[in-house]
Amino acid sequence: MRFNVVKKLTVFGLTLLVVVFSTSVVFAQLINIAVPADPDSFDPVRTVAAATAEIAFNIYEGLVKATPAGQVEGALASSWTVDDTKTIYTFYLRDALFHDGTAVTVNDVVYSLNRARDPEIAVRAGELGAIKSIEPLDGAVRIELHQPHGAFLYTLAEMYAVIYPAHAKNLAQHPVGTGPYYLQEWKPNQHIRLARFAQHWSGQEPYFSEARFLIIPDENSMVLNLKAGRVDVIPRLETSVLHQVEGNPRVQVLSFPMNTVQVLAINNKHAPFDDWRVRRALALGVNQDEIIVGAAWGHGVKLDSALSPAMAGFYNDQLSKVNSYDPVQAQALLQEAGQEQLHLTLTLPTNYPLHVQTGELVAEQWKAIGIQVDLELVEWGTWLERVYTQRNYEVSIIGLAGRLDPHAILVRYTTGNSRNFFNFSDPTYDQLIQVGIETVGDERRQAYLQAQEILARQLPGVFVMDPPQLVAMGRGIQGWRNYPTYVVDVASLRR
Repeated sequence: MRFNVVKKLTVFGLTLLVVVFSTSVVFAQLINIAVPADPDSFDPVRTVAAATAEIAFNIYEGLVKATPAGQVEGALASSWTVDDTKTIYTFYLRDALFHDGTAVTVNDVVYSLNRARDPEIAVRAGELGAIKSIEPLDGAVRIELHQPHGAFLYTLAEMYAVIYPAHAKNLAQHPVGTGPYYLQEWKPNQHIRLARFAQHWSGQEPYFSEARFLIIPDENSMVLNLKAGRVDVIPRLETSVLHQVEGNPRVQVLSFPMNTVQVLAINNKHAPFDDWRVRRALALGVNQDEIIVGAAWGHGVKLDSALSPAMAGFYNDQLSKVNSYDPVQAQALLQEAGQEQLHLTLTLPTNYPLHVQTGELVAEQWKAIGIQVDLELVEWGTWLERVYTQRNYEVSIIGLAGRLDPHAILVRYTTGNSRNFFNFSDPTYDQLIQVGIETVGDERRQAYLQAQEILARQLPGVFVMDPPQLVAMGRGIQGWRNYPTYVVDVASLRR
């Protein structure tokens, strides 16, 4: 709250404080949003943190953008065409301005996308590996692909493919985009202030003139500030503090699928987990319903597939009975595999409370079928090195963050993929994923449905749940729009 003048008045011998507020300040025009961490970088091609995309969504735009339903619509491109070969896309630009007042040009688009696919600069350059060339036209950009790529439009809707001026300097700290808000101030470990961009191409002004993202690492502090009215929105409320706000008349809690696959990752090359019977025993020994209640306060969505149901149109909903909880059959499979005395280590990252809570419950469930489980709690950096890099583990719990297109998740299970830390390999599965990325429409959908069935039956891991995305807001806040990725759409919010 900002004050212009504080005057003292004496009335009947009493000194009163009279606060005179600036007429330019409208309380409804400021919204405070609590986030746990600073962005790692506002440079779109260098960021890897969800905390960045959450905020930068309001600053940057690409040629296209994702909708809450997971579809793709035009952003800086008013329209586009695709040739008969499905390899040449022509995007027609709308008239738009960057936050620095300069016009968006085809050269800015070419520059931004070429920078995003430069492996010397961009951390996710491989995501745009389908692009063969980018050419500027009169008011349009022509992009040619090496071959048809079913996920191409979705890749253009990702943060690494947004557009910024070719002349921009130090995007990491001073982003320049075309979004409905621009960066006004960034004080690390304190707050990030976004101001409304009055010249947005849509002609629509967001309700809030300023959005302030408050950096509050501790979830309990977030809740205290929300209940006190100092915070308006907590976009990612931890389930561990849900009980602190449930029933509070000043707080509303919204629950959505997070579009994240929580999976018990199994090292398929590490004996005895190279035996399918052992992996299936582990799956049949997991009571998902109990875990959702115990670890996610009943707000998670049970998974039978490697995708979340949030992946509309691609989620295989016919797999619910493939690995239903069956401790008796689980014990029989362990006996058949000669593993009645199985002893395993479950490695968990300490900075993810939900994974730790899930692991503790799973350990008890597996104990009930005769498996001895050692819980190994390690800090984040060690966990990344052990699981992601060295693949030196037996069983772990990970969350595969949702993307706009299913390929980004399913490709992880292909033979030799750099992120296939399951060490899983199946030739038929590999072929289906290749078909999926080279086709469109129903053919693509069918390939991914079949691929999910292979994963459900071969079990590179045990799919547990899509954790809840809990959004806690003051009662007066309206208009929250939930997307398949971690973002806060400030322009949709109002009082």
